[in-house]
Amino acid sequence: SEAARIGLVAYLFDIIEIWLEVGGFKSVPDISKIVAQLMYSTWIAVRIRRYRIGSRFVDRAIKLKRNKKNMVSIIDKISDFFIFGVLAMIWIDILKIKRGAGLSSVFALSGAGTLTLTLATQDLAKKALGGLALASSDKFAIGDNIALGDGTVGVVKNIGWLNTSIKGGDELVTSIPNSQLSNIRVTNRSNQRYSQVKQTLRFDYSDVDRIPALVATIKEEIRSSCPEVVTDGSHPFRVVWSNFEADHLEVSVDCRLRCPPIGDKYAEARQNILIAIARAVKKMRFIFAMPTGTYKNWVDYSSDEEKKPETTMQEEASNTVNEGS
Repeated sequence: SEAARIGLVAYLFDIIEIWLEVGGFKSVPDISKIVAQLMYSTWIAVRIRRYRIGSRFVDRAIKLKRNKKNMVSIIDKISDFFIFGVLAMIWIDILKIKRGAGLSSVFALSGAGTLTLTLATQDLAKKALGGLALASSDKFAIGDNIALGDGTVGVVKNIGWLNTSIKGGDELVTSIPNSQLSNIRVTNRSNQRYSQVKQTLRFDYSDVDRIPALVATIKEEIRSSCPEVVTDGSHPFRVVWSNFEADHLEVSVDCRLRCPPIGDKYAEARQNILIAIARAVKKMRFIFAMPTGTYKNWVDYSSDEEKKPETTMQEEASNTVNEGS
């Protein structure tokens, strides 16, 4: 066993100590006893750490807590800190380390030295406390898809003492200091039971009399062909003629889905809504109104004399139709 092997090592040190004394060499008194105490105390600390008593208790006590993994991780880290802190004190006591003049001068930091040390560790302490707060909170857990107030979006891969790693849709992993996450807006998209799909449709004024019928057709098409859309009245489900604009009539579609706004299920449900809208528009023989904003239909790498004039989108579409005919 491990204890027997440690005893064997202590016995070997005892033999070495006797050999040194017989040979007339000076040796540290009771070296085998000191080595045995150091090794056994370290072995006990490692055994306690291996059993993870605190994390096992937390694992059983909060089975329904969604961030249980975070809590277990942070309990393990705290227990490691205390276990090895106590072990260090035991080592100091066994070795009878005394604070000499040199060590006293190190501990007697004052003035500028104390200020420098405080400033150097301030940010480190903030990050560590932020990691502890994040791990013990319900903001997010490892594996959650989150969106931050600064625009960062991705899946939480790790919550450490100092930094949190987030993997974006581009497969890049961003490491963010925990002190920043404590003061930023966080939206946990994995926690959401529902999501929103909103579309704004444009139609010509020439179809003004038929807009009410189109609105009803779009709503019925979505209701009948999109099972993920909530249509029982518990959440908004609107298809309305929403506005008169300068160059078009505006129809708004606002739906709620029974899934979070992430993953393939959401993407497919959103696509089904778009298909239903297109099917209804085609059924009613409508044509979407094109924007009439001015744009440049060329990329200029030439001189000013060769520049083409600006055209509107409607003119460009008309030219394309004429060329095709």
